[in-house]
Amino acid sequence: MSYFNPERRKRKSLLPLLILGSLCIFALYYAFTANQETVPVLPENAVRPHLVYWLEENPDAWPAQDPIFNPAAVRRIYQRTDYRLLWFDNYSLSDTANDLLKQLTASSSGNPSSMVDYRYHLGYFDRTLRDTPQQLQMAAVLDVLLTDAFVSYAQDTQLDELNPKNRPRRDVTPVYNGEGGFQLAAFTSRRQSDTGRSGRKYFRGYNRGTTAATSRYYVRQRSADKIDRTRHYSNRYQRRDSNRSDGDSRFSDGGLPPRNGRRSDDNRNGLPRVGRASEHSEGPYYVENTPYGGDANTLRNELARMRDIAAKGRWRPMPPGPAMTIGAKHPHVALLRQMLTLYGDYRDHYGYGRGRGENDKFDRRLHEAVLRFQKRHGLKEDGIVGRETRKRLNLSPTARAQIIETNIRRRESLPADLGDRFLQVNVPAYRLQYVENQRVKLSMKVVVGKKKFATPEITTRVSRVVFNPTWTVPRSILVNELLPKARANPSGMEKMGYRVVSGSGEHLPLTPKNLSAAGAGSYLMRQMGGEDNILGRVKVEIPNTDAIYLHDTRARNLFSLSDRDHSHGCIRLEKPRHLAEALLRPQGNWDQWRIDQLTVGDETTEVRMKKNVKVYITYWTAWVDGRGQLNFRDDIYGKDGLEANQW
Repeated sequence: MSYFNPERRKRKSLLPLLILGSLCIFALYYAFTANQETVPVLPENAVRPHLVYWLEENPDAWPAQDPIFNPAAVRRIYQRTDYRLLWFDNYSLSDTANDLLKQLTASSSGNPSSMVDYRYHLGYFDRTLRDTPQQLQMAAVLDVLLTDAFVSYAQDTQLDELNPKNRPRRDVTPVYNGEGGFQLAAFTSRRQSDTGRSGRKYFRGYNRGTTAATSRYYVRQRSADKIDRTRHYSNRYQRRDSNRSDGDSRFSDGGLPPRNGRRSDDNRNGLPRVGRASEHSEGPYYVENTPYGGDANTLRNELARMRDIAAKGRWRPMPPGPAMTIGAKHPHVALLRQMLTLYGDYRDHYGYGRGRGENDKFDRRLHEAVLRFQKRHGLKEDGIVGRETRKRLNLSPTARAQIIETNIRRRESLPADLGDRFLQVNVPAYRLQYVENQRVKLSMKVVVGKKKFATPEITTRVSRVVFNPTWTVPRSILVNELLPKARANPSGMEKMGYRVVSGSGEHLPLTPKNLSAAGAGSYLMRQMGGEDNILGRVKVEIPNTDAIYLHDTRARNLFSLSDRDHSHGCIRLEKPRHLAEALLRPQGNWDQWRIDQLTVGDETTEVRMKKNVKVYITYWTAWVDGRGQLNFRDDIYGKDGLEANQW
């Protein structure tokens, strides 16, 4: 009988079909579940040898055409994350990486040949990310370049604008937070022992707020270490009377009591006892230990070398042309390489014998030479041979010899032995160095006087360190700038701490009568210490006839500039609290915590120096540093008498 007989179909059971269907569904579910559990995972430990080899052992073996612009920062990041992939989720870019690429693209000019796009490796990403990388080495290269691009972006948009109120803690690593943008997160140790987490989770999840990890220098936040901002030490040292004038104030350090009844250096762990960092703190002072240099004999050697270069006639100026950076191919590249070889910045371990095509290519070794040249001349270290770098390159050996001769005379006008402890402020370099036994212990950027108010060359000493200083307004600033403002808005000026000071030292309100007396020269005007004081929270007094001193400033944005000649002659400090700590440490129990307490409120405290610290305010446009490098700076005040050295 046929299978399609209606009578037989009526008697057919559905049980076999149901069993078969159930088996199929179960098989499909099992296959789906197994697939979910066995998604191919990019083995993180497999890329570790590549990263260690490229970042630590042999940086010259870096396989990508694009260089790593921030090698030190990138190396620290991968050290802290145990050389794991940070931007990959299995064999695909993580969400964080895609967000970063979108942000970098939006921040660039959109021109693939622009310097910003090159700095962020956007051209390389565009060429490489068209296909999902399946090779471990390619994934490792992409991960490193993404990290390098992130650091560059953070430097361009965030880190250069930090001030002491929002300064990040030490030992930090940049991370991306989808809601808060680019932020900085701290790591508790150099390397993490937990190898079970993926690079993506480790990198992205650290800044989520669910972790209690903090910087290792800020972990001591016990109740006994909390700052009591109302605490005073009037019974242990003298306070300055608020009604006294600057000239009548002479107080010495009577010894502030240590907190918790013990000295700050009584620390079993060997770490600074800093308690909870206050909002105005600069963080712990880390002592540098680099050689000082600044010797006249080394300058004479460089003078002979420059004269020899000029006599041989091998130097040629670079003609006008386009900006060049790594990867460029241009006839001027060969001349650039020759100039940097003469100056000692280009170091070719394989000799100078190159083919014509290779000689015209801006390679990695030439890029490193340009960075060295830029650093020696106080230029922005971007590896780009633009207008400013070309100007410095075209300063001839003959002109350089003349500049060196002038600076030899300046150095010889100072004592041969500058002392065991001294401060040097080099005005053209916009930099201060604190030196002990010929080792630089602290260095920082400074702001110096405009050309109209040039900072003079002075040899003096540190007499006092003043916390929450007052400011007696100089006569010229009073008449030209502040009196018109005080007459227009006396209440606003009083809120900022300005008072008229009578001949007897009495502080008077800013009434029209008192302002007229101040304008006539009968009275002075003074700004009381506090948050709004123009001198900031710290002043270092150095006796001199030009009324010059070193002080804090509220205009923190000036330190991000390359040319920092913006004051009325005084020297503004990038790290005033660190300088105060360095100067006062030999006098007893001085640390970050104690200085932070003295730089709150509006009460003025003065501490006399017990040990002599010499101060040299110099005008060196050429010098040899402790590493033997010849440095040049612009002649900002036109003292060298050489127009070629003024920009």
